[in-house]
Amino acid sequence: MISHPDLDEIIFLKTIDSTNLELKRRRLEFRGSNVLVVSDEQSQGKGQKGRKWESAAGLGLWMSLHLGRESSLSHNVQLLSIFTGIIVHKIVSPLLSTNIQLKWPNDIMISSKKCGGILTELQWQGDKVSSAVIGVGINLSHGKDDFPSSIQDQATSLKLEGLGNPERSRLIKSFVDAFFENMSYLDDGKRLAADWNGKAYQMNQDVNLKSPQGNFEGKFFGINNRGDALINVDGKLKAFQTGEIRLTESL
Repeated sequence: MISHPDLDEIIFLKTIDSTNLELKRRRLEFRGSNVLVVSDEQSQGKGQKGRKWESAAGLGLWMSLHLGRESSLSHNVQLLSIFTGIIVHKIVSPLLSTNIQLKWPNDIMISSKKCGGILTELQWQGDKVSSAVIGVGINLSHGKDDFPSSIQDQATSLKLEGLGNPERSRLIKSFVDAFFENMSYLDDGKRLAADWNGKAYQMNQDVNLKSPQGNFEGKFFGINNRGDALINVDGKLKAFQTGEIRLTESL
Protein backbone atom coordinates (compact mmCIF):
# COMPACT_ATOMS: atom_id res chain seq x y z
CA MET A 1 0.00 0.00 0.00
CA ILE A 2 1.26 3.45 -0.93
CA SER A 3 0.67 6.04 1.77
CA HIS A 4 2.47 8.78 3.64
CA PRO A 5 1.37 11.21 6.39
CA ASP A 6 2.12 14.14 4.07
CA LEU A 7 0.12 12.71 1.14
CA ASP A 8 -3.64 13.29 1.31
CA GLU A 9 -4.73 11.26 -1.70
CA ILE A 10 -3.40 9.13 -4.55
CA ILE A 11 -5.41 8.69 -7.74
CA PHE A 12 -4.75 5.93 -10.29
CA LEU A 13 -6.05 6.40 -13.83
CA LYS A 14 -6.07 4.18 -16.91
CA THR A 15 -5.53 7.03 -19.32
CA ILE A 16 -5.44 10.83 -19.26
CA ASP A 17 -4.24 13.58 -21.55
CA SER A 18 -1.59 14.67 -19.02
CA THR A 19 -1.25 14.10 -15.28
CA ASN A 20 0.04 17.67 -14.92
CA LEU A 21 -2.97 19.05 -16.79
CA GLU A 22 -5.35 16.95 -14.68
CA LEU A 23 -3.99 18.40 -11.45
CA LYS A 24 -4.03 21.94 -12.82
CA ARG A 25 -7.68 21.51 -13.83
CA ARG A 26 -8.50 20.34 -10.30
CA ARG A 27 -6.43 22.90 -8.39
CA LEU A 28 -9.45 24.35 -6.60
CA GLU A 29 -10.64 20.88 -5.60
CA PHE A 30 -7.22 19.98 -4.22
CA ARG A 31 -6.49 23.36 -2.63
CA GLY A 32 -4.61 22.84 0.63
CA SER A 33 -3.90 19.18 -0.15
CA ASN A 34 -1.01 17.09 -1.41
CA VAL A 35 -2.32 14.75 -4.13
CA LEU A 36 -0.54 12.29 -6.42
CA VAL A 37 -2.02 11.30 -9.80
CA VAL A 38 -0.63 8.26 -11.62
CA SER A 39 -1.78 7.16 -15.08
CA ASP A 40 -1.07 4.04 -17.14
CA GLU A 41 -1.02 6.21 -20.25
CA GLN A 42 -0.84 9.88 -21.27
CA SER A 43 -2.12 11.00 -24.67
CA GLN A 44 -0.59 14.47 -24.35
CA GLY A 45 2.33 14.01 -21.98
CA LYS A 46 4.30 17.24 -21.67
CA GLY A 47 8.03 17.79 -21.60
CA GLN A 48 10.23 20.87 -21.49
CA LYS A 49 9.02 23.84 -23.57
CA GLY A 50 5.72 22.11 -24.36
CA ARG A 51 7.32 19.21 -26.23
CA LYS A 52 5.36 15.96 -26.34
CA TRP A 53 6.54 13.27 -23.94
CA GLU A 54 5.90 9.76 -25.30
CA SER A 55 3.81 8.07 -22.58
CA ALA A 56 2.50 4.77 -23.95
CA ALA A 57 0.29 2.45 -21.89
CA GLY A 58 2.04 0.08 -19.54
CA LEU A 59 5.58 1.10 -20.44
CA GLY A 60 6.44 3.82 -17.96
CA LEU A 61 5.81 5.63 -14.73
CA TRP A 62 3.74 8.72 -15.53
CA MET A 63 2.75 10.72 -12.46
CA SER A 64 2.29 14.22 -11.10
CA LEU A 65 2.32 15.49 -7.53
CA HIS A 66 0.23 18.47 -6.43
CA LEU A 67 1.58 20.34 -3.41
CA GLY A 68 -1.07 22.40 -1.67
CA ARG A 69 -0.37 21.99 2.03
CA GLU A 70 1.09 25.12 3.56
CA SER A 71 3.70 23.02 5.36
CA SER A 72 4.98 21.72 2.00
CA LEU A 73 4.89 25.11 0.28
CA SER A 74 6.81 26.75 3.13
CA HIS A 75 10.02 25.32 1.68
CA ASN A 76 11.98 26.87 -1.21
CA VAL A 77 9.73 25.40 -3.89
CA GLN A 78 11.57 27.23 -6.67
CA LEU A 79 14.19 24.47 -6.35
CA LEU A 80 11.63 21.69 -6.83
CA SER A 81 12.91 20.57 -10.25
CA ILE A 82 16.48 20.24 -8.98
CA PHE A 83 15.29 18.53 -5.79
CA THR A 84 13.01 16.10 -7.65
CA GLY A 85 15.83 15.11 -9.98
CA ILE A 86 17.94 14.19 -6.96
CA ILE A 87 15.04 12.18 -5.51
CA VAL A 88 14.54 10.24 -8.76
CA HIS A 89 18.29 9.56 -8.87
CA LYS A 90 18.14 8.36 -5.25
CA ILE A 91 15.41 5.79 -5.89
CA VAL A 92 16.58 4.54 -9.31
CA SER A 93 20.37 4.39 -8.96
CA PRO A 94 20.40 1.43 -6.49
CA LEU A 95 18.51 -0.64 -9.07
CA LEU A 96 21.12 -0.33 -11.82
CA SER A 97 24.82 -0.84 -12.24
CA THR A 98 24.84 1.84 -14.97
CA ASN A 99 25.67 5.42 -14.02
CA ILE A 100 22.64 7.73 -13.82
CA GLN A 101 23.13 11.46 -14.34
CA LEU A 102 21.05 14.63 -14.15
CA LYS A 103 20.92 16.99 -17.12
CA TRP A 104 20.01 20.60 -16.47
CA PRO A 105 17.33 21.65 -16.10
CA ASN A 106 15.16 18.55 -15.74
CA ASP A 107 16.28 15.35 -17.52
CA ILE A 108 17.28 11.93 -16.19
CA MET A 109 20.11 10.45 -18.27
CA ILE A 110 21.46 6.89 -18.43
CA SER A 111 24.26 5.93 -20.83
CA SER A 112 23.99 9.44 -22.35
CA LYS A 113 20.35 8.75 -23.29
CA LYS A 114 17.21 10.24 -21.81
CA CYS A 115 15.32 7.90 -19.48
CA GLY A 116 13.09 10.39 -17.70
CA GLY A 117 12.12 13.98 -17.19
CA ILE A 118 10.59 16.39 -14.71
CA LEU A 119 8.18 19.25 -15.35
CA THR A 120 7.45 21.63 -12.47
CA GLU A 121 4.74 24.29 -12.68
CA LEU A 122 4.14 26.83 -9.92
CA GLN A 123 0.90 28.72 -9.27
CA TRP A 124 1.48 32.20 -7.84
CA GLN A 125 -0.77 34.49 -5.81
CA GLY A 126 1.04 37.79 -5.67
CA ASP A 127 4.58 37.04 -4.53
CA LYS A 128 3.64 33.72 -2.89
CA VAL A 129 3.38 30.23 -4.41
CA SER A 130 -0.12 28.91 -3.73
CA SER A 131 0.40 25.45 -5.25
CA ALA A 132 2.94 23.45 -7.20
CA VAL A 133 2.60 20.58 -9.68
CA ILE A 134 5.60 18.32 -10.26
CA GLY A 135 5.33 15.94 -13.19
CA VAL A 136 7.65 12.93 -13.35
CA GLY A 137 8.02 10.59 -16.29
CA ILE A 138 10.33 7.56 -16.22
CA ASN A 139 10.68 5.08 -19.07
CA LEU A 140 10.40 1.65 -17.42
CA SER A 141 9.71 -1.23 -19.79
CA HIS A 142 10.34 0.13 -23.28
CA GLY A 143 12.20 -1.94 -25.81
CA LYS A 144 14.07 0.02 -28.45
CA ASP A 145 11.24 -0.42 -30.97
CA ASP A 146 8.71 1.04 -28.51
CA PHE A 147 10.24 4.48 -29.06
CA PRO A 148 9.51 6.46 -32.24
CA SER A 149 12.30 5.92 -34.77
CA SER A 150 13.24 9.60 -34.53
CA ILE A 151 14.37 9.24 -30.88
CA GLN A 152 15.51 5.61 -30.67
CA ASP A 153 19.15 6.67 -30.48
CA GLN A 154 18.42 9.30 -27.83
CA ALA A 155 16.06 7.47 -25.45
CA THR A 156 16.36 4.52 -23.11
CA SER A 157 14.45 2.73 -20.35
CA LEU A 158 15.24 0.97 -17.10
CA LYS A 159 14.57 -2.34 -18.86
CA LEU A 160 17.02 -1.53 -21.66
CA GLU A 161 19.60 -0.59 -19.03
CA GLY A 162 19.41 -3.98 -17.35
CA LEU A 163 16.47 -3.85 -14.94
CA GLY A 164 14.48 -6.86 -16.09
CA ASN A 165 11.04 -6.13 -14.65
CA PRO A 166 10.70 -2.63 -13.18
CA GLU A 167 8.03 -2.61 -10.46
CA ARG A 168 6.00 0.57 -10.85
CA SER A 169 4.28 0.34 -7.46
CA ARG A 170 7.61 -0.02 -5.64
CA LEU A 171 9.05 2.98 -7.47
CA ILE A 172 5.99 5.09 -6.62
CA LYS A 173 6.25 4.22 -2.94
CA SER A 174 10.00 4.88 -2.92
CA PHE A 175 9.44 8.24 -4.61
CA VAL A 176 6.70 9.35 -2.20
CA ASP A 177 8.72 8.35 0.87
CA ALA A 178 11.96 9.93 -0.33
CA PHE A 179 10.28 13.12 -1.56
CA PHE A 180 8.43 13.98 1.63
CA GLU A 181 11.10 12.77 4.03
CA ASN A 182 13.70 15.04 2.42
CA MET A 183 11.71 18.23 1.78
CA SER A 184 13.74 20.23 4.30
CA TYR A 185 16.61 19.71 1.86
CA LEU A 186 14.94 22.37 -0.33
CA ASP A 187 15.96 25.02 2.18
CA ASP A 188 19.68 24.32 1.83
CA GLY A 189 20.45 25.49 -1.69
CA LYS A 190 24.20 25.14 -1.25
CA ARG A 191 23.95 21.50 -0.22
CA LEU A 192 21.34 20.77 -2.87
CA ALA A 193 23.54 22.25 -5.60
CA ALA A 194 26.59 20.30 -4.41
CA ASP A 195 24.58 17.06 -4.47
CA TRP A 196 23.17 17.79 -7.94
CA ASN A 197 26.58 18.78 -9.30
CA GLY A 198 27.99 15.44 -8.17
CA LYS A 199 25.47 13.75 -10.48
CA ALA A 200 25.61 16.25 -13.35
CA TYR A 201 25.62 15.30 -17.01
CA GLN A 202 27.92 17.41 -19.24
CA MET A 203 29.90 18.74 -16.25
CA ASN A 204 33.13 20.50 -17.32
CA GLN A 205 32.28 19.99 -20.99
CA ASP A 206 31.96 22.53 -23.80
CA VAL A 207 28.29 23.24 -24.39
CA ASN A 208 25.92 25.47 -26.28
CA LEU A 209 23.11 27.03 -24.28
CA LYS A 210 20.01 28.35 -25.98
CA SER A 211 18.23 30.78 -23.68
CA PRO A 212 15.88 33.78 -23.84
CA GLN A 213 19.01 35.96 -23.64
CA GLY A 214 20.45 34.32 -26.77
CA ASN A 215 22.83 31.48 -27.62
CA PHE A 216 26.02 31.07 -25.62
CA GLU A 217 28.99 28.72 -25.89
CA GLY A 218 31.26 27.83 -23.00
CA LYS A 219 32.16 25.24 -20.40
CA PHE A 220 29.38 23.93 -18.13
CA PHE A 221 30.18 24.19 -14.43
CA GLY A 222 26.97 22.81 -12.94
CA ILE A 223 24.47 24.89 -10.96
CA ASN A 224 24.51 27.46 -8.19
CA ASN A 225 22.43 27.43 -5.01
CA ARG A 226 19.45 28.92 -6.90
CA GLY A 227 19.47 26.12 -9.48
CA ASP A 228 20.82 28.36 -12.26
CA ALA A 229 23.16 26.82 -14.84
CA LEU A 230 26.73 28.11 -14.61
CA ILE A 231 28.62 28.49 -17.88
CA ASN A 232 32.04 30.00 -18.41
CA VAL A 233 31.60 32.23 -21.45
CA ASP A 234 34.79 33.89 -22.69
CA GLY A 235 36.41 33.63 -19.29
CA LYS A 236 33.42 34.97 -17.34
CA LEU A 237 31.09 32.75 -15.30
CA LYS A 238 27.47 33.46 -16.23
CA ALA A 239 24.31 32.16 -14.53
CA PHE A 240 21.20 31.21 -16.52
CA GLN A 241 17.76 30.60 -15.00
CA THR A 242 16.25 28.96 -18.09
CA GLY A 243 17.47 27.42 -21.30
CA GLU A 244 18.51 24.24 -23.05
CA ILE A 245 22.02 22.83 -23.07
CA ARG A 246 23.66 20.66 -25.71
CA LEU A 247 27.21 19.52 -26.14
CA THR A 248 28.96 21.77 -28.65
CA GLU A 249 30.17 18.77 -30.66
CA SER A 250 26.60 17.43 -31.03
CA LEU A 251 25.25 20.53 -32.74
